[in-house]
Amino acid sequence: MNDNTILEVCGLEKSFAGLRVINGVSLRVSKGEVVFLVGPSGAGKSTVLRCMNFLETPDGGEVLFHGKAPDRSEQGLNTYRSRVGMVFQHFNLFPHLNILQNITLAPLKCGLMSPEQAEDTARRLLERIGLAEKALAYPAQLSGGQKQRVAIVRALAMNPELLLFDEPTSALDPEMVGEVQTLMKELAEDGMTMIVVSHDIAFACDMADRIIFLEKGRILEDDTPEELRSSSNARIREFLALRHM
Repeated sequence: MNDNTILEVCGLEKSFAGLRVINGVSLRVSKGEVVFLVGPSGAGKSTVLRCMNFLETPDGGEVLFHGKAPDRSEQGLNTYRSRVGMVFQHFNLFPHLNILQNITLAPLKCGLMSPEQAEDTARRLLERIGLAEKALAYPAQLSGGQKQRVAIVRALAMNPELLLFDEPTSALDPEMVGEVQTLMKELAEDGMTMIVVSHDIAFACDMADRIIFLEKGRILEDDTPEELRSSSNARIREFLALRHM
């Protein structure tokens, strides 16, 4: 591991109901990198991502954060998840809380900020994404794109070192995808380290430093976008051809 490595996955394995869905996945992500996990449906992309945040418990292998396995006690995982944030496909905002409360809940519950600091941070982040006027609105009053941008700044409010995105635009109407992608690009330009599961190969090729192609729970290729486009692997060429890449 080099000094810039934030997250390392070593020989990850995961099964459901006796069926192996992740088989020996190993990868490394360095500070400031944007890494996309792509591949066909059922390849295991989201499962790998969820194992990184221990929303799924690996059956084998290790997930290392700055070279160390996280403490898996409840308190240890809460601390870990404050450093490794996650943005979900379906937003996961609390419908009974307004937007300000959704963003400030975790920093307050973890004791990371005073109520005044948490509110100042939330309002600053909402201003950044152009939703300052929605602070007291409820999730049901927002569009899908607005909800996902709020979900992203909710994760940012914890000041994480790494953000995990699980298909962040796949639940959005096409006209709302661009506003979320723009925010993600801005985060990348600011140096945020990100691992993104996505079916949008064009977006991956436009934004990623590296693209990891998975199929049947294994990594077929781990390359730059340019290298992936010129891959000699027939399966990858077929996959890209279907998406007119």
